[in-house]
Amino acid sequence: MFTAEFETFAAVSSQSSRRSSVTSLSDKDYQDADELALKECIEIIDANVEEVITNNADRREKKWWRDGYYKIIDENRLPLILVEDVSYEEFEKKCERVNASKFWEYRDGTVVIIELPNRDHESAHGEFTEQFLSAFANLPRRDKVKCVGSTTCSATPERRVRGNSKQSDASFVPKLLPNPAQNPCDTEGNPWPTIIVEVANTQSLASIIQKTIQFWLAPNRVEDVIVLKLWKWNSIWDQNGTPLRRLTCYKFCYKRSPRNARGNHLPIQTVRISIFTTDDDFCFA
Repeated sequence: MFTAEFETFAAVSSQSSRRSSVTSLSDKDYQDADELALKECIEIIDANVEEVITNNADRREKKWWRDGYYKIIDENRLPLILVEDVSYEEFEKKCERVNASKFWEYRDGTVVIIELPNRDHESAHGEFTEQFLSAFANLPRRDKVKCVGSTTCSATPERRVRGNSKQSDASFVPKLLPNPAQNPCDTEGNPWPTIIVEVANTQSLASIIQKTIQFWLAPNRVEDVIVLKLWKWNSIWDQNGTPLRRLTCYKFCYKRSPRNARGNHLPIQTVRISIFTTDDDFCFA
């Protein structure tokens, strides 16, 4: 359900960021980078390989589970097994208590840290939300969308089943038009969001793509998924001395995305975008 307004917004944003960042690169360089990112994503989906987790949390790192303190954890150790032999009910309660639903995953009794709370992570989906909604500012009210925040959705809201709930970073639904997904995603009877945004900062690309194609894009759920992957800063600055970081946007559409031999959705588009991060600000350049 990518509207024409959003397609225009995405194109203008990416072109603007490119022009204002590394001016020595040509349009062909950027096109090649986009195609390389698309190829990499498709290879991950086609491989269909579960991520191997070898790191176990030590006593200090387990403080996140015990008392909500996570700053001792090194992002280079992710994904990290936090605790084992945990019931799904206990996992849900802990997530609510320490606000960790976006950062932990439950896998057959094991709680895995896939992402760390981070300013850039929060700023990325916040900035995207602001720019996305602004693209609809001049449209009639019937065509507008609204943000419903970081929504937790369950494949079986009527009963608790391990591993059946996921939380997005941002979610959007039509303001007045009927939502395409009428089946509820929670115990309050709310329908599934139409569009969701996922940001992966320390989370691996393979992990976030797997979550997208296996959970969000299952039948009768989300229509469109936008994945923003923040790559590690490689000590690169622009001409003004501002740290320059790379971001790749992967766009999936339940109806429009092509599928591979296994029936898994492939991205309809990938765009590599330059973003600036500083101590005081985070913005799409």
